[in-house]
Amino acid sequence: MKRIIAIFLMVLLTFSVSAKSRKTAIKKVKRDPQIVEKQIPKAIVTLSPSATEILYAIGAEDQIAAVSEFSDYPAEAAEKPVVGGFDGKTLSIETILSYKPDLVYLTDGMHNFLIDPLNEYGIKWYLSKASSIDSIKQEILDMGEITAHTIEAAVLVNQMEEKLNAIAERMQPEEQNETPVTIYYEVWNEPFMSAGASSYINDIIVHAGAVNVFADLEEAYPMVSEETIIARGPQVILLPASNGITVESVKARTGWEEIPAVKNNRVYVIDDNLYSRPGPRVTDVVFDLTELVK
Repeated sequence: MKRIIAIFLMVLLTFSVSAKSRKTAIKKVKRDPQIVEKQIPKAIVTLSPSATEILYAIGAEDQIAAVSEFSDYPAEAAEKPVVGGFDGKTLSIETILSYKPDLVYLTDGMHNFLIDPLNEYGIKWYLSKASSIDSIKQEILDMGEITAHTIEAAVLVNQMEEKLNAIAERMQPEEQNETPVTIYYEVWNEPFMSAGASSYINDIIVHAGAVNVFADLEEAYPMVSEETIIARGPQVILLPASNGITVESVKARTGWEEIPAVKNNRVYVIDDNLYSRPGPRVTDVVFDLTELVK
């Protein structure tokens, strides 16, 4: 159970960031072919599963020297050497350096402690701040430019936009005029924690045409009271599978029997391995959620 909690909290850190800016130590270079070639990273160490997935999606997988734990999509990513996990406690600059990287793909709020050491060793880095669908698309374009896969990245982003547009068009006009379904996303229950307005999860809910019951809280993943959850009466409840919380256990909670989601059997366990990764498959997540909230 401690391991599950640790992993989940590490996922939260991945999303508790601002989408307004993106930091990178990659410098712009003149478009002299020889100079550009020298600047293209050939040995990238990715420190999150989403970073690994993005590089595979744009065709830069051969430039990956090592990945983080849980980098299992696509399947061949699991064959790459593993440098460590999300948590800084499982990462060391020495281990990262052993793969002779010319770029380290970091996540804000998780790997900032590596920036100074990387600078000291003269190793370039990219700091992901993907906390919304738009920021994910921009990050894909950034990595396309950095890895010399600009066309592939642009095509991928275009495909993502087409899928999102298709999802929006699928919604019947009469459905769009109805009051949106309200959702409670249970991040954790000891104490209760949900998704706020600045979270990646909130952006997914919005794109699915629904309303997050805690969208009025600006914090990405705020702690909330059980009384408030009950009072807000969500019509749908989402439970990340990694928490180990079952639909039956939620229905058995005192006072929850009056919540519309419980009354109408709309409590769902979702694959947070998919839902929680800010990468190209976010369009699949939006589609999945639109099906759940019909």
